[in-house]
Amino acid sequence: MPTVTLATPEFITFLAGCKKISDDNFQQNNPHSLAAPAFRSDEGKRYVKVVRNTSAYCFIDKTNGDVLKAASWKSPAKHARGNIFDEHNGLKHMGPYGPAYLRG
Repeated sequence: MPTVTLATPEFITFLAGCKKISDDNFQQNNPHSLAAPAFRSDEGKRYVKVVRNTSAYCFIDKTNGDVLKAASWKSPAKHARGNIFDEHNGLKHMGPYGPAYLRG
């Protein structure tokens, strides 16, 4: 698997998909508001952090493309919720506020 960077095509489409999921939810629940949540990505040594407004939305493992739920602002949870290189582009378990919880 290739190393993930901010310019990796799969990451770009993943980020656009996350924004669409969030924007669709925002428009449905806030039809009169104009400002949809803003997304940005910060590249670190091991992970790319995806930020929605001022919250950590998710992390992407740069070594393999795994999508990880944010455990805190600085660190991801342990188990992957998808992969940006899979057939769903890592979006199968994404919600408007981040990856879904694991079902036990």
